[in-house]
Amino acid sequence: MTMRELDANDLGGLLSLYAVLLLAFAANFHLSPKAVRRNRRAAMVFAIANFIGEASTVIALLLTWVALWSPGAWEKIDNLLVFIPGSLAIGCAVFLTFESVWARIRHITEVGFEEQQRQEELAQHTSHEAH
Repeated sequence: MTMRELDANDLGGLLSLYAVLLLAFAANFHLSPKAVRRNRRAAMVFAIANFIGEASTVIALLLTWVALWSPGAWEKIDNLLVFIPGSLAIGCAVFLTFESVWARIRHITEVGFEEQQRQEELAQHTSHEAH
């Protein structure tokens, strides 16, 4: 199975995609010291996936840029040299999105559980004062 040849429109679309991915990776990496202390392993996985995604995006972006402006260079650059790092970057972005959603759900659940516990403790304290 062979890959189809990319034209200038395809390369322009890829450049746009990679630019947006770079912005997403740059904006996505915010871990509080408290969160890191609480779950160091998850923070390391998050940081590594973010780094791999960002590095892969840069490689794919640079190769696509060269290919767009230098047709002679594009003939020497195999499509796989753009496809592999680009696919890796997209895979990391999808992984980090799922991780982010999971972290939000976990946080909402924890906050809800803590609030419920606080209300139960308050109710017990109030009922003890009434007796």
